[in-house]
Amino acid sequence: MRASGTRWLIALALSASVGAMAVAGCGGSKDKPDPKAGESTAIRSVLHELQKASIAGDGALICNEVFTPKLANSVTRSAKSGSCAKEVRKNLFSPSTRLTVQAVSVADAANGTATVKEANGNTSTVFFVRQSGRWRIRGIQPA
Repeated sequence: MRASGTRWLIALALSASVGAMAVAGCGGSKDKPDPKAGESTAIRSVLHELQKASIAGDGALICNEVFTPKLANSVTRSAKSGSCAKEVRKNLFSPSTRLTVQAVSVADAANGTATVKEANGNTSTVFFVRQSGRWRIRGIQPA
């Protein structure tokens, strides 16, 4: 993501009134598989989808499939163009977008977070919520 894209996402997260949520770490025995491991993989998949769409310039995919409807509507309302897809395309896309997932935490069946580092060195916390059986981004804030 471009540096300006990160600032835009931070502003987006704030304008969407995303509050920090408490995320419990999951402890467990090494002998038992972690039941949240599949959810962690699903969250990583959404971040991969975000990165792929950003490189491809697909604002519609991000607004319709990656962001929650509430976040997409917030972007639409605050966009000069009046379009989430156009605003995301304008401020988020870069062919050099590279996200490195540093950590994923699943708080419960409906909430999770990921810490991501961008190629430019910026680190952000991405907040997820499960809607209609899949994880979606509900907000982003600087880590």
